Amino acid sequence: MKKLSALSLLMLISACQSNANFKSANLIKPHLDAAIIAEPAEPVQSAVVEAQSFVYFDFNSSELNEESIQVLNTHLAAMRALETGQIVLQGHTDQVGGEKFNFDLGKQRALSVMVYLVSAGVNQERLTATTMGKGDPKRQDINPSTDRHVEIIY
Repeated sequence: MKKLSALSLLMLISACQSNANFKSANLIKPHLDAAIIAEPAEPVQSAVVEAQSFVYFDFNSSELNEESIQVLNTHLAAMRALETGQIVLQGHTDQVGGEKFNFDLGKQRALSVMVYLVSAGVNQERLTATTMGKGDPKRQDINPSTDRHVEIIY
């Protein structure tokens, strides 16, 4: 008889657990109930950006060329559509020259991209311009022209 009642008790507990909803399972933390029930304040936005994520520059230059502007224009629609979220503009240089010069050049490249995007209507508060300068010294054997870029990171 004891085995039967213990088995009945286990079945009753299992039935109760399977019928529990998310909110009732959270009764241990009642301060979270409002957050669980409440709808999100803003709908989550997303977009698929099928564009080149690098904007390339000429040697020792931070000026946008026609190819760079075309790449940025492919990003503009997505940047305008997504009203929230940070976008990082990360400036890079090749391994030629001094560390300070390359650090400053990387920053100037990132700022050039930022100025263009802001003038095209992207909210400046969403943009962060950073520099990697020379970056990773192990990249010395890589084609230097591919290191002269700004990476757009959503």
